[in-house]
Amino acid sequence: MVSTAAAYEVYPQGGLEIYFGTNHLSQLTPWVAVRLGISGRASFILKYYNHNLRYNYLSFDETSEEFAEKKRVARISNFTSILYYQKDRLTAYGAVSLLFGTDSYNGLALDAGVGQKISKRIAIEGGIYLLREDSILWFPEEEKRNINLYSLKGSLKFEIIKGLYFNPNLYLYQNSEDVNALSFSFGFILNPKDPTYITIYYYRYKESAQYRFSGNYISAGLNFYF
Repeated sequence: MVSTAAAYEVYPQGGLEIYFGTNHLSQLTPWVAVRLGISGRASFILKYYNHNLRYNYLSFDETSEEFAEKKRVARISNFTSILYYQKDRLTAYGAVSLLFGTDSYNGLALDAGVGQKISKRIAIEGGIYLLREDSILWFPEEEKRNINLYSLKGSLKFEIIKGLYFNPNLYLYQNSEDVNALSFSFGFILNPKDPTYITIYYYRYKESAQYRFSGNYISAGLNFYF
């Protein structure tokens, strides 16, 4: 959903994405970006996401010696720079993200991938995702944690009819606390007319630790890629 631009041409981008799922999780993420054409094959993109999320978690009450459900509300600012390259049927990208948010949350993420169009209707992509988090975001009543996350990902995009794509994805995770996780998703991308893209996805997430985030999630988005 990113195309290359002529050298030194500048294009705006933007959109809105929403997520719902397990533990009454909800997330609203508006984003804006600027894309600069470096050459006919490469673009540099500066992107800002404003993640607004809430979810429920269990808190242990020492007085009653029982668990009570509490609501957690947080906000994260995500500043991302992306280098995107396309030549014939091959695409490649690399991205660096800085994250800051509620309760002194901070993170650094590296994301990279390579894609190949293997036929007129089918494209595949594989990549890696690395994240370093210093936060209490997911554990509000515990001490601050420093966690490294490592992920491999793969996806396929199949054009059903012109402007409508089916997109399954697979993600493998491991973090520095020896927690393993598996996630898969599938969804549809509708491109009724450039630059408009409408997305809807179903996610299934399963992890080895009892953090209560295993479950089902749904996302939808309205994005504009010039």
